[in-house]
Amino acid sequence: MTKVEIASLSSLGYSINEIKNGYIKSKDIQRKKFIESKLTRWLEFSGNGILTFFDDEYHEYLKNIWKPPVVLFYKGNIHLLKKNCFSVVGTRSMTAYGKSITEKFVKKLSDFFVIVSGMAIGIDTEAHKNSKQTIAVLGCGVDICYPKQNKYIYDKISKEGCLISEYLPWENPKKHYFPLRNRIIAGISEGVLVVECKKKSGTMITANYAIDFGKDLFTVPGNIFSLNSEGPNFLIKNGAYPVTDPDEILDFYIMRGVINESNRKN
Repeated sequence: MTKVEIASLSSLGYSINEIKNGYIKSKDIQRKKFIESKLTRWLEFSGNGILTFFDDEYHEYLKNIWKPPVVLFYKGNIHLLKKNCFSVVGTRSMTAYGKSITEKFVKKLSDFFVIVSGMAIGIDTEAHKNSKQTIAVLGCGVDICYPKQNKYIYDKISKEGCLISEYLPWENPKKHYFPLRNRIIAGISEGVLVVECKKKSGTMITANYAIDFGKDLFTVPGNIFSLNSEGPNFLIKNGAYPVTDPDEILDFYIMRGVINESNRKN
């Protein structure tokens, strides 16, 4: 079965086992052919690609998460997915404090890691902007720039980093797509840094996925009077690693042998 055939079946809601067994309902045959035709044309454009659960390049970390994506559509350098990745996430309504933290941490962490985030405005945007290599996990298709004000970052990542999504390339964003994509943000990474967020937020969904998947969860203590510190302070009380300097995260992974001390820059 080709990648295009697998992708078309995945988009119609078929499971990994159903795809393995070649199962398809008769009513879906025409729809499948239409999607295959459209995807074949899409793949003709440089930088566009499809990665399936059955490919050798599919990251082992992703295979072990809840509902691993059968297919990832991508635009850019998919090989970044096989490097050491680290996720940085946070609120759309960031403060100057959150902006400064993100800039400080990402600039140092990106000497060792590909930085992963969700390309939302706020903390996500700062994470992508300050990274040397970055992956954006989208809650829409990779041909859709959302939010529109991030067009510059979208274009930059598609050329120098990688945009990935489990949704068809032309699919518009939907509200329920964003919490689901957060499992991929957590799943492909060694660890997750939560910068700022409310106690009930999409960022906390990512943090909970990180906990469920056994990832290392870090966060920065915040002002107890700030709503944006509710999430981080709650996570610290419940076992997340509190950090105040990016070197603490680097030391953590050097001790574990994940990254090499000799690559550290002053």
